[in-house]
Order: sequence, then C-alpha cells, then structure tokens
Amino acid sequence: MAARGPYLLILLPLVLAACGGGSSSKGGAGLSSAVEKTLTQGSEKVKVSGKVDLSGQTLTLSGDGAFGSKGGKLHLNVELPIVGRTSVDELVVGERSWLRAALLGPKWVSVDSNPKALGFDARSLVGVTPTSALELLRKGTAETVSAGHYRVALAQTNGGVRFNSAEAWVDDQNLVRKVKLDFDANASSTDKAHTVLTIDYSDFGTPVDVAPPAASDVSG
Repeated sequence: MAARGPYLLILLPLVLAACGGGSSSKGGAGLSSAVEKTLTQGSEKVKVSGKVDLSGQTLTLSGDGAFGSKGGKLHLNVELPIVGRTSVDELVVGERSWLRAALLGPKWVSVDSNPKALGFDARSLVGVTPTSALELLRKGTAETVSAGHYRVALAQTNGGVRFNSAEAWVDDQNLVRKVKLDFDANASSTDKAHTVLTIDYSDFGTPVDVAPPAASDVSG
C-alpha cells in the first residue's frame, strides 16, 4: 500500500491506521473493486471537512490539498473554541509531517520532534491519509445503501482508535469520490475525541511534488 502521509489537524489531528483485509457481505465486492481502481490512480486532490468533539468542546474544520505516493500538502481552516477561526498548512513526506500556522510562528514545526507544540501530544492522533481511508473501506462488512452509496460497519480498534463506521460514494467510472469516517481516539491520557471526517476525492493523477522543509525553516 502506498502511504500518502498523515493529515494532522491543528489542535486535534485525527488517526487512521490501515492494515490488510477485505470487505464482505452485501455490496462488499462492488465497493472493493472501486477501492482497487481508485488506489491505482496514484494521486488526487482532496477536500476535507469534519467535526471533532473533545471534552465538551467542538472543533470544526475544512480544507483542501493534494496527495500522492510520497506525501502531500494540506491547507486547513479551523474553528477553535476561544481562539476562533485560524488556518494551518501541513506538509507530509512519507511518515513525517510538519505544521506551519500563525499560532506557532513563521516556521514549520516538526510533529515528530515537537509533538506537544499545539498543547497536547499530537503523535497519538496522526495518521489519516487518502490511501488509508480507502483501505479502511475493506476492513469491515459493506452493504449497499443505494446506487453508488455504501455503508461499512467496522467496530474495530487499531492503535488506540476505535473505528465505528464508514460510508463511501462511487461514481459511474467506478472511482471512490467521497469517504465519510466516524471514529473515536485518545487525544491525551484522559481525553477522548469523537470525530466525523469527510474526504472528497477529485483530479486523480494530479502531479504532486513534496519535499521536507529546509532545516533553516524548521523551528527548533
């Protein structure tokens, strides 16, 4: 599986770890073939939107970017309690990721070397990628809701994250155009985060060129 890098969401990134398996039952074969075809496209543009409930507070977010086999870039607009609306850029190369936001200063911040830069240990919430979201569709029991619309019952735990369910929408070219995920994650040793995240896929095969930021552009 080609790793597309994590989507780290400001102040509350999201987790999704993909592993081997296959979907089954009603509608599973149709969805599986669409997932396979979508994965072979190699890259895509994405739009993301979501809501995260954490300790009685709600974070909302939206953004867009492009991802390929080596990683990608994402620009997010996030509505935070007290702080209000802010934005963050994320750069992902392989398994590494960096954030740049006004709240963090002018330089990129490495999530690996400074996981608590955003006020909590973000490493426990890193991992959502276009590829792993697609792979997740094959991990549970799929059923057809309507033409091109599938629902997947998951009820599985991986890396401290419980995946509850997923939905997928497939177009007439047998490509997955949208994935909606519902999952719960540990945001800290005491806090649980419930997340609903939607990823829209478009412009398959779009060129994606990513590289780590220069050392001089990284804080710390």
